[in-house]
Amino acid sequence: MPPDARTAAELGLREILREDYHRHYRSLTHPGLHVLAVYRFGQWRRSRGGAVGAAATVLYKALNNLVIRNVYGVELPDSARLGRRVLIGHHQAILIPPHCVIGDDCTVRHNLTIGYAGGSAAPDEVPHVGSRVELGPAVHLIGAITIGDDARIGPGSIVMTDIPPGATVFAAPARVMRPAST
Repeated sequence: MPPDARTAAELGLREILREDYHRHYRSLTHPGLHVLAVYRFGQWRRSRGGAVGAAATVLYKALNNLVIRNVYGVELPDSARLGRRVLIGHHQAILIPPHCVIGDDCTVRHNLTIGYAGGSAAPDEVPHVGSRVELGPAVHLIGAITIGDDARIGPGSIVMTDIPPGATVFAAPARVMRPAST
């Protein structure tokens, strides 16, 4: 059977949540799953109208602002575009801006900042992350850059240029500073 080539937007809410559940170790208590469930619900409610859409919008905004932002420490607006099977391995201090694109099968870890220079940004001014990318702890992706498929960004890296597919990026190694002798 060929692999399912549909995008996240082409899947139903139940189907994409099932994929997210499996990617998050089949754990209903995993905070990353909760973050993605609220995000996916926010995406789903955009296609609803009338009373259902209005009620879903109120519920989404309450959950996103009160729980996801304030309890889990994640800012993930429904205007960002996340692919299928994204893993939020550690959930604290994650900022993903509007219009950001993150591909399928990516792994995101804590203290992640995906951003842009300035107060607000157009869709082509924010980072675009390819598929199967691993983002380590304390990674910062800044500006209109592209992270190629299968790239690995190591802990503490600040990335402001395009990264080719399959590349590995590391932050500078730590330096030991000896105390001044008196």
